[in-house]
Amino acid sequence: MVKLSLRCHPDVLFGFTSHHVELILRVENHGAHAAWAEADVSVPERLSLSSDNSLRKGRLRIGIVGKEEFLEKAVRIYSNKYTDPQMYKCDITLFAFNRDGVIEERQEKSINVRCELKKEESL
Repeated sequence: MVKLSLRCHPDVLFGFTSHHVELILRVENHGAHAAWAEADVSVPERLSLSSDNSLRKGRLRIGIVGKEEFLEKAVRIYSNKYTDPQMYKCDITLFAFNRDGVIEERQEKSINVRCELKKEESL
């Protein structure tokens, strides 16, 4: 039994500029045996998983999560000059494999990434 939790750092992505946030995936294993975990990450059209071109889907290998252990991995989500300030829904599908390489569990989760205009500095 694996549990997936998601968070972003920092909390806000800036629109109309080249900027990124880290989407952090935390996988906890509450099962009796170790599990291999991988995740598919999908971002909407005006975001990217690459800094210099449009990449909307990717796979993240999280690793072997022992029983009663956890692992955290991060993937960067980039904005560009065409990214409007709004909420963007990113989809994550976690696959947990057993020792024979068979998918033992599959979880789907989403997270909303907030994009805002960058405010001018003032004193």
